[in-house]
Amino acid sequence: MEDVIKQAEELLEKGRYNEVLKVLENFESVEVYLLRAEAYLRMSNSKAALVELDKGVQTFPFSYAILSAKAEVLENEGRLEEALENINKALEILPFSSEYRFIKARILFKLERYEEANIELTEVLRLNPNNVDARVMKAFCYYNMGLKLDALSEINRALNVKKEDSSLHELKGKIYFETGFYKLALSEFKIAAHYDPNNPDHYYNAAACYYNLKMYNDALTYMDLALSKGEKANYHILKALILKELNMEFSQEVEEAIKLDPSTKSIIENLFKK
Repeated sequence: MEDVIKQAEELLEKGRYNEVLKVLENFESVEVYLLRAEAYLRMSNSKAALVELDKGVQTFPFSYAILSAKAEVLENEGRLEEALENINKALEILPFSSEYRFIKARILFKLERYEEANIELTEVLRLNPNNVDARVMKAFCYYNMGLKLDALSEINRALNVKKEDSSLHELKGKIYFETGFYKLALSEFKIAAHYDPNNPDHYYNAAACYYNLKMYNDALTYMDLALSKGEKANYHILKALILKELNMEFSQEVEEAIKLDPSTKSIIENLFKK
């Protein structure tokens, strides 16, 4: 059996997925079910992978490895409640696994159950303080729970390890922006843009900071940068507001915003009342 498993693993790494299935034909073990499921996944056949994992669970009902693998496939399929059920079963068997707790936290986060996700992440970090991804997610949990100072603390800890993570700088900027520290926010959005230069949101966020600082020419420069990389209704709305402050024609931006998102019409009418 060990020789068969080794052969299948080598074929899997070489991308010879059908041969993996053939080699493992008529064999049954936890490793076999996991390898067959992985081969199907790499062939973009998640349905067949789930069938394989279901067979594995029926044969080995106490295999936490199969249950967690099934949970991750279901998570990727967007079947989050089912994924949560399976990772909970895996944790009943192996309750002190930081890896499985992180998977559970990730699923809870996607379900927008941030308080529960945060509890799991606290345990993950207790078991494995060096799990930076858990710390990043914990920061986002705090932010979504409205605990901005706690989020800021977690962001700073995560940035000690992941200094080039644009999402952390963006979140830090949002916290500063929402608390009225526009210059600090501007610095973070510019750093985010440095590490992720093709994301137009970073330039839009910087433009919003300049707008609130009444530095309208700089705001316009960054707004044009954002629009050179992508288009959203709120981009055009902000540009219209900037142009209005500069006593320049802004009607075209208003038209573009409504064209991109007709639901913004009433908001725009309120913003640009004469």
